[in-house]
Amino acid sequence: MELNLMLEKLLGVLTRETQLYRSMLAVIDKEKEAAVRAELMALNEAAVERESIISALRESDQQRRRLVVRLAENLAYPPENLTLKRLAQLVAEPFAGRLRQASTELRFEVSRVQEVNQRTQQIFEHSLELLRGALNLLNDLRACNTVYYRTGAVRGSHAIGKCVCSDI
Repeated sequence: MELNLMLEKLLGVLTRETQLYRSMLAVIDKEKEAAVRAELMALNEAAVERESIISALRESDQQRRRLVVRLAENLAYPPENLTLKRLAQLVAEPFAGRLRQASTELRFEVSRVQEVNQRTQQIFEHSLELLRGALNLLNDLRACNTVYYRTGAVRGSHAIGKCVCSDI
C-alpha cells in the first residue's frame, strides 16, 4: 500500500478515536447526572453507551496498531519505537503537521476523559460511603438487644430486652 494512503488512513483512525473520546465525555456526564438524580434506567443506558464506545475504541486501536506496523515496515523503522511524534519526523509535509495536530488533539481528549473519569469516580465513591453510612445507621437502629452506657456507646447484648444504665 502506498505510504500516503496509509498515512491518510492513519489520520482517519486518529480522528475517529478523538471523536470517540469526545463522545465518552458526553456519556460520562450522562452517567453522573443519572447517578445524582438516582435514575437507574438512565444510568443503565449510559453504561450501555459507554461499553459501545469502549468497544469501538478497542477496534480503532487495533486498526491503528496494524497501520503503524505497516508504516514501520514501509519506512524500515522498528514498529515498537514508531510513535506518532516520531512518524511525524519521518514523513514529509503536509502529513507531518497533520500527524502532530492529530496526536495533540487525541492526547488532549484522552487526558480530559481521564480527568473527568477520575472526578466521577470520586463522586461515586463518596456516594457509596454515604450509602454505607446510612445502611450501617439503619442496621444499628434495628439491632435489638442493645445496651446503652454512660459514655453514650451502644453495644449489643445477648440478653433479652434493652438495658439502660440509670446513672448518666
